[in-house]
Amino acid sequence: MARGKAKIQSVEPMVADLVNGLLKSYDLDYQLEQETLNSEIDKALLEYASKNGGKGGNRPDAKLLLQDKHTDYWPVLIEYKGYKDKLEKLDSDGQVDNRKSKNEPNYSNINSFAINGAVHYANALLLSLTILFFLFINFSTLQ
Repeated sequence: MARGKAKIQSVEPMVADLVNGLLKSYDLDYQLEQETLNSEIDKALLEYASKNGGKGGNRPDAKLLLQDKHTDYWPVLIEYKGYKDKLEKLDSDGQVDNRKSKNEPNYSNINSFAINGAVHYANALLLSLTILFFLFINFSTLQ
């Protein structure tokens, strides 16, 4: 029997545990994938095309609303991936590659890469809310 390469196992559950633990340790009120965060944000995610191209139902792995000293709220949507090579897919210009040549969504990239998925969620919010800034954090390289 021929031996193939051993399949590398995703560390996504460990990434989720680490990040959720950090959120708890800072006493942040976060919600998991299917929990409600805010009706306006939940509606925007529900009505936008899914990461697979279907009808809505976008569910970030975790989400929270942070409030700054000026009382502005900042939505934080977290997408976990468990492989080192699944952080982002960029185009030849170094931009997040979420569009095909005919400007159609590239759902394969959106679904497979953490940053691409997070940008997809950000686009859902941009269409419905007044949000100007987004922050992306890489937790995909647990060592």
